[in-house]
Amino acid sequence: MSVNKLSFEAARQIPIIDYLSRLGFEPAKVRGADHWYHSPFREERAPSFKVNASLNLWFDHGTGAGGSIIDLGMKLFSCSPHEFLQRLYSDNKDIAGSLSGAIITSLSGKPAASFPTPAKLVVLKADPLTDKDLIGYLHSRGIPASVAGKYCKQIRFQMNSREYTAIGFPNQSGAWELRNRWFKGSSSPKDISIVRFTDERITENNNHHAMDTNSKICVLEGFMDFLSVIQIKDEAFQKFTHQSDFLILNSIRLLSRNLQLLQVHQKISLFLDNDQPAQDAKAALIVKGIRYQDASTLYRPHKDVNDFLIAKGKTKNQSDNQSTDLSNDQSNIQFNSQFNNQSLAEDPDLKPLPQKRRRTLRM
Repeated sequence: MSVNKLSFEAARQIPIIDYLSRLGFEPAKVRGADHWYHSPFREERAPSFKVNASLNLWFDHGTGAGGSIIDLGMKLFSCSPHEFLQRLYSDNKDIAGSLSGAIITSLSGKPAASFPTPAKLVVLKADPLTDKDLIGYLHSRGIPASVAGKYCKQIRFQMNSREYTAIGFPNQSGAWELRNRWFKGSSSPKDISIVRFTDERITENNNHHAMDTNSKICVLEGFMDFLSVIQIKDEAFQKFTHQSDFLILNSIRLLSRNLQLLQVHQKISLFLDNDQPAQDAKAALIVKGIRYQDASTLYRPHKDVNDFLIAKGKTKNQSDNQSTDLSNDQSNIQFNSQFNNQSLAEDPDLKPLPQKRRRTLRM
């Protein structure tokens, strides 16, 4: 390949899921090779944009459009194929001009793209969490606003010339993981987040190895999992989380870049999703000789810690409702029993009605 351009063939080798991650888009769910996203072309409640990692192709069920990464870039940036290739090359012209120099090796040993593409998303403002819709969304995920408010901000951001509001969770590079009821993404650059036990807040420095003062570390994929696990007081969970630091990956693919950080801890506990990408990551850790405790059995068969928390909350609510109903039933039984056993004559406010004379029919 020429040192001054990127070929179509080379561009098609770039994994679409990694390219979307660089743009700030993360899958809402993963089923096998299929990664489902909220469409980057519109607002939607249910994810309808699918990327098949095996085929490295995308399909938007909302419009019927699909294709390779080149087709995706043309649609995202409203440009020609050659203009999109030039955009890719221009953003990576410092990387020796070869595809091998423009990729990194992921934890599983497979190549993953490392293209710092132009940010579509611009953060405008960060404020304390007050928006009722965002607080309502947190509540639907089982997260009290008082808990989220310690670690998150209310972020106003712009994307495609439109402004939006989302819950923001900061990473080590000063960017934000962003969530609201309809959107899941991030600002650039993508990075991990660290919460230290010593001060129970996110570290404000960029030293990824600043956690070696604690022997325990819990690893989670996303900040919703972190906000969930710190609320769970079950002894089985506390065994792992008590007085532990927390590493929030913000993407399972960032685990491979932070192995050194893990290795300085004596006890590594993984609270990863119960899905195939997480299984692949665990297998790769074993290959690397990194020992860990797998905490995912605590919330299986649920997909992740947050799903477990939501289900736990629903079960508690049902139990509370049943207890309330039973208490009301017992009160009613007791009241009715007392009322039925009470003579009308014993109550001065109640007097028996006069009996009507029966009429007899004379023949």
